[in-house]
Amino acid sequence: MSQTEKHMTWCLKDPNRLKIINPDLDLAKKHLAKSLYNFKVSKELETLEYYDWALNVGFYAIYHCFLALLAKYGYESRNQSCTITALLTLIDNNKLAFEKDLILQFYSLDTESQIISSTVRAKREMSTYGVETSIDLDQVKKIKDLVLQVQRETIKEIGE
Repeated sequence: MSQTEKHMTWCLKDPNRLKIINPDLDLAKKHLAKSLYNFKVSKELETLEYYDWALNVGFYAIYHCFLALLAKYGYESRNQSCTITALLTLIDNNKLAFEKDLILQFYSLDTESQIISSTVRAKREMSTYGVETSIDLDQVKKIKDLVLQVQRETIKEIGE
């Protein structure tokens, strides 16, 4: 059994981590709408030069796309690593046609790769829990680009 399969089994053992639900396209569209809203907020925060919060809201714009995809395929997640594992499992099982790289850029289960290249999650954690308020504008641009890519792919997948 692969590490992803083991993690998926662990996730499904507790409904507070990940649970199987009826596929819910309406819920998927609501998560997508929340993602689009978050992206607008992120752009406003950037205009106000609150770059640290723009990064945080961009993170959640992506995460709501991921929750949208899970809802479409009959999962509800309350755990970020379980969300990622469920998406990777759907891709590996050829149920979800989505670029794995977009997911891995957001959050990597491989801690070694986090050391080499910081993920969106790691940047968001530094921005949220750290004391620095200055964020490299390049980071904000990268997350905006990633949000747009993930949103486009999500829209294609859920047919919005």
